[in-house]
Amino acid sequence: MQLRDLVPLAMGNLMRARGRVALTGIGVAIGTAALVILVALGAGMRRLSTEFTSGSPLTEIHFNPRADYRIVEGAEIDGLASEMPPSRCRYLGDGEPVVDAALRHRIADLPGVSWVAVYEMLLGTADIAYAHLRGQAGIRGVTPELLEQLELEAARGTLELRSGEAVVGAEFAASLYDPRRNAAAQAGGALLRPAAPPPDLLGELLTLTLTTLGRDGELLHRTVRVRVVGVLAPRGWAHDQMVYLAEHDVVTFNHWMHGHRAGARRDPARQGYTGVVVKADDLQSVVGVEEALQEMGFGLYTERRQLEEWASFFTGLQLFLGGIGAISLLVAAFGISNTMLMAIHERTREIGLMKAIGASNRAVVAVFLTESAGIGLVGGLAGVVVGGVILGAMSLGGHVAIAGLPTAGVVLPLWLPAFAVLFACVIGTLSGALPARRAARLAPLTALKTE
Repeated sequence: MQLRDLVPLAMGNLMRARGRVALTGIGVAIGTAALVILVALGAGMRRLSTEFTSGSPLTEIHFNPRADYRIVEGAEIDGLASEMPPSRCRYLGDGEPVVDAALRHRIADLPGVSWVAVYEMLLGTADIAYAHLRGQAGIRGVTPELLEQLELEAARGTLELRSGEAVVGAEFAASLYDPRRNAAAQAGGALLRPAAPPPDLLGELLTLTLTTLGRDGELLHRTVRVRVVGVLAPRGWAHDQMVYLAEHDVVTFNHWMHGHRAGARRDPARQGYTGVVVKADDLQSVVGVEEALQEMGFGLYTERRQLEEWASFFTGLQLFLGGIGAISLLVAAFGISNTMLMAIHERTREIGLMKAIGASNRAVVAVFLTESAGIGLVGGLAGVVVGGVILGAMSLGGHVAIAGLPTAGVVLPLWLPAFAVLFACVIGTLSGALPARRAARLAPLTALKTE
C-alpha cells in the first residue's frame, strides 16, 4: 500500500470515530503540555541559577583568610559581627595560614596566577545612617587600584577614593529603610520595606556607627562620617550592596574595634589581610590555582565550583521534571491503545474484507499504526500549543513562584516543541503496535463472518 493511499485511508477511519479520537487526543495533549511545561520550568530554573552570580569573573578567586587575632567572644552582642556569613568567619579559627606580605608574594608566583590583590574587611558591623534612613552593608577597605583591577565601573561620580570618602554599590541606596515607617508596618504585621524612592547619595554624607566591647565588657560606640564620591554600575550581589572605603580608614576602624586587645596597631602586611582576590590567567588555569591554594591550607568554595554544582543539580532536576511529563504522556498511551482495540472490534469485518481482496498483514499493520500515530501527532500539536500558552501566561504573571523561583524564569528551548510532538507520535505509534498486530493476525474468513 502506497503512502499516498495509506494516509487518506487512516485519516478517514479516524474521522468516522472522531468523538472517541478527540477524547483520546485530549489525553495526549494534556500529557504533551505537561512535558513541555515541566521541562521549560526546569530549563528556567537552571538559567536562573546562573544569573545569581556575584558579578565577579569566574577567573577571580575571592576568599577571606584568618587574621592573627580573634573577634572577642560574645561578639554577637548588639549585632556585632552577627551578620557575617559562616564562609567569612574562617579567620576566627586556627586552621588556615595568615596571608601576610610574604605569603601574598608566594601566591602571586603560583603557576597560572595573573595577579593577587588584597583588601581590608571591617571586622564587625556598622550601622549606617543617612538623614532619617538606616541600613547595614558589608564594608571593605580598598585602594582605587583594586577597584580598577576588579573592573568595577562608576555609574556616577568617581572611583578615586581618599580618606573620609566612600563608593557605594548600585543597590545600596535601595536597601536603606525608614525605621519609623517600618516600626508602624511591623506593628501591623507587615514586612520590613526599604525607602521608596531610593535617595540619591552621590555627594552626601553617610554616618557610620561602630560598636565594640570595651575591656570591662561595656559597649563602646564610635561615630564617623564619610562622603559618597561614587556610585557603582550594577555588577552582582557581591558588589551591588557593598560600601567601599579607603583601606587606611578600615584598618583604623578595625584597630579601634579590636586593636586594644592585640596590644598594637594592626598592620595587615604582618598580621594578615582579611580579603584576598587571586586572578587566574584564564578559565583553564582556575582549577589548578584552586588546587594550589588548597594545598597551601586554604579552604575554598569558589563561585566556579558553586556554578558547577548548581548546573549539575538543575540538570538532574530538569531530567526529573521531564520524566514526570513523559509519564503523563505514557498514561495517555493507554488511551490510544484502548481506542485502537475498540476500532479493531468494530471493524473486524472491514479487516476481513481487506485481507480477502489481497491486503497483506503488513498493509493492515501499517493502517492501524498510521491511525495511532495520527492521534499522537494531533494530540502532540495541541499539547504544544496549550503548553506554550500556559508558559506565556506564567512568564507574564511572574509574581507567582514555583519551588522558590519566579516563573518569569521559564525558558522554552527551541528543540522542545519539536521533541514533544515527535515523542507524542512515537508514543502513539508504539501504543498502536499491539492492536495492529492483533488486527493483522485475524483470519479473513472468521473476520467476514463476524456480526
